[in-house]
Amino acid sequence: MSSPTETSQWRLEWSDDLSVCIPELDTEHKHFIQLVNEFNEAITQRMDIAEIKKRMQAILDDAGAHFYHEESLLRAWSYPDTEEHAQKHAKILIELSGSMGKANSSVEYDCIEAGLKLKNILIEHLLTEDIKYRDYLQKKNLGNG
Repeated sequence: MSSPTETSQWRLEWSDDLSVCIPELDTEHKHFIQLVNEFNEAITQRMDIAEIKKRMQAILDDAGAHFYHEESLLRAWSYPDTEEHAQKHAKILIELSGSMGKANSSVEYDCIEAGLKLKNILIEHLLTEDIKYRDYLQKKNLGNG
């Protein structure tokens, strides 16, 4: 039976299934996964709440910058669902902020829950939403330059 301290259950690993086939965005997605892994490591290693909060803030900052960049590219490529995608980004930022509030708690369970939520939000968005624009751009032969 796994426990919250088994890091293999908490790690996200990059795979080609997560690729949007746009090198600069894939690089940003990989960095985001790294930040989530570092945050989850802080939880599983029971680091102090200040370190957990610092790592969570890094995720929020990175997400905001990445989402802005991604939306700018989608607009430049005339992706028809850019505004809907941007609204989903805004919702994610709200969810991440809420998770940060829970991670600030000294209750270990709240930190664990926040870490799992982060992982699920990231994977779901990459596999459902970002793949949509990848497929669109590949059909239009855009985004690879």
